[in-house]
Amino acid sequence: MDVTLEKVTENIQEVRNSLSETRAKAAEQQDKESRRNNLILYKVPESTQPRAEDRNKADIDYCLQLFNNALHVGVSNEDFIQVFSLGKRGDDTAPTRPLLIQLASYTFKNLILESLSKLKHAEQKYKNVIVAHDMTKTEREEC
Repeated sequence: MDVTLEKVTENIQEVRNSLSETRAKAAEQQDKESRRNNLILYKVPESTQPRAEDRNKADIDYCLQLFNNALHVGVSNEDFIQVFSLGKRGDDTAPTRPLLIQLASYTFKNLILESLSKLKHAEQKYKNVIVAHDMTKTEREEC
């Protein structure tokens, strides 16, 4: 009877472990899907505007200029869901904060990524910009 009870307890524990792994994988997949249309821009010059709204507007204008003038993608302001800087403002260890760009369509993300080779011949203010996928924490650790 004790042996049977131990086996049942072990089986229950295995099922719990399996269930928690499945939940973790589902959460990771959901996080990955929510980041599907996102891009991160590194080395974008920070705006010196005092108000957050003005800094955000300057970031959006910079992104529009980069995508339209340097990459020739044809993105409009309506194609951005949200644009914001990551990290704390004024942190001396990171003079430029990365920009997270949430695009309305996966098509625009693909067009931008396919056009990145044009950055070599762009104006100097765009040449240092690095464009990357928005990855989950697990994906960043794997890279």
